Amino acid sequence: MPLYKIKLTSRQEIALHTINITFEKPADFVFKSGQYGGITLINPPETDAGGITRRFSILSAPDDPELAIVTRVQSSAFKRVLCQLPLGSEVKFAGPTGGFILHEDRSIPAVFIAGGIGIAPFYSMIRHATQHHIPQQIHLFYGNQTIQHAAFLDELLTMQQLNQHFKLIATMDKPDPAWQGETGYMTARLIKKYIPNLSQPIYYVCGSPVMVTTLQETLVEMDIDEEKIHIEDFPGY
Repeated sequence: MPLYKIKLTSRQEIALHTINITFEKPADFVFKSGQYGGITLINPPETDAGGITRRFSILSAPDDPELAIVTRVQSSAFKRVLCQLPLGSEVKFAGPTGGFILHEDRSIPAVFIAGGIGIAPFYSMIRHATQHHIPQQIHLFYGNQTIQHAAFLDELLTMQQLNQHFKLIATMDKPDPAWQGETGYMTARLIKKYIPNLSQPIYYVCGSPVMVTTLQETLVEMDIDEEKIHIEDFPGY
């Protein structure tokens, strides 16, 4: 697996306790939407039992000039250091790796199911499909506690307007009074409401381990072929 040193170029809070972090992209770096890489801190001022390396889905689309990730702000030493690094600081990046990528047969629809920060690989896939006018039907089920927790919600709504093949179904567990979308957790009922032919798509689930396990079991109970279910989970730290 290739190993790079990359410089931090920007850091921005884009949702509640959620930070978009951007690095310089190596000139020879090539990846597919949905892949991830490992970030290792260099001589961090503090560490804990979690160590100095974490893996992150690549938020950027493959054609983007920079390399971006998104993360929840947690109490680990790794996150504290990453969120306080001065711009221009270097980290080690190993990757890309991972097979959580969109299937190549564009005639088969895709159903994405994202919980919270699990939006990252799907955001890359949807942006790539929109940029390249890929005629593949994509439904994204995106669950969050509140609108304030929903990273990239406005951008996803804009892409839905730009891409006639992309449909966003956002649901909030604790909706604001003004919220007019779906509410509650992602369930079989919600999926069936928007996917009339359940056996046709290939399903992708990304989020916390508990959420991924629950949705994987839900899809199996809906008689979805297990070979059509792809999962990626990222524990919080």
